[in-house]
Amino acid sequence: MDSWPPKYIEKTPENIIFGSLSKYLLSIVYVFIIVISYILVVHFFQPTNKKPPGIKTHHQDNKLSGTKDPKSGGFFTVFILIHNLVLASYSLYTFINSFKLLNTTFHNEGVLSMYCDTNYTSWNNGMFELVYWFYLSKYYELIDTAIILIKRKRSSLLQTYHHSGAIISMYFGIRLCPSTIFYFVVVNSFIHSIMYCYYTLTTLGFTPPGKKYITSMQITQFIIGIVYATYYVFSPVCGNKYQRYATMINIIYVLPLIYLFVDFALKTYGPKKAKQN
Repeated sequence: MDSWPPKYIEKTPENIIFGSLSKYLLSIVYVFIIVISYILVVHFFQPTNKKPPGIKTHHQDNKLSGTKDPKSGGFFTVFILIHNLVLASYSLYTFINSFKLLNTTFHNEGVLSMYCDTNYTSWNNGMFELVYWFYLSKYYELIDTAIILIKRKRSSLLQTYHHSGAIISMYFGIRLCPSTIFYFVVVNSFIHSIMYCYYTLTTLGFTPPGKKYITSMQITQFIIGIVYATYYVFSPVCGNKYQRYATMINIIYVLPLIYLFVDFALKTYGPKKAKQN
């Protein structure tokens, strides 16, 4: 699988917005340089003052880049607001268009074609571009961590692992083009559209309810995703060996992620936290 896009994909990078970036971001060497650099930056720029265990939350201290910080200036707050609005709008755009494309494949060719994309119908009808852009968005989302560090807050293991692993998983998803990546794009973009709308509201000073349900949605998407992907790996009619390898890499990434999210949820919303409140 040296060539990209794979031969069954009709699109070429020249026909895609930001396609020129593929020269670098579809090289595994560049991907690992960026991911390792990200991890090192987080490590060396972490503030030294740690809060007691259970005090910080993933959304407030790590993922919730929209949280209003009294130390932040007006310009920085506006930047965070725009950042969250961009990701909320982009995520909604991706969800609507990817869902419509897969729904069209389902109605025209049936559930098996939608799931396996045996004829590469969905890939060639627009999913290739959507998956590629979604891959690029994982680099943009690193700004979430930058905002946290600028606020002199700590990036948790969950935050760092989530972002770095998402880049690697999406790399193999767009590089080897297994149809299982469709599930991640559709469901994750849906959850992100809600999540970044929530962050936008918090940036504006509102405190909407339901934060714990966003975490529950994230955990649920990963559990269902593992079942969805495992069937693909063992199905005799879905994908080639490279696409199965890409899917297995995603499964390996998601398993620790579930543990980290559940651990976070228990510390943040569990019985002990309820007693503290």
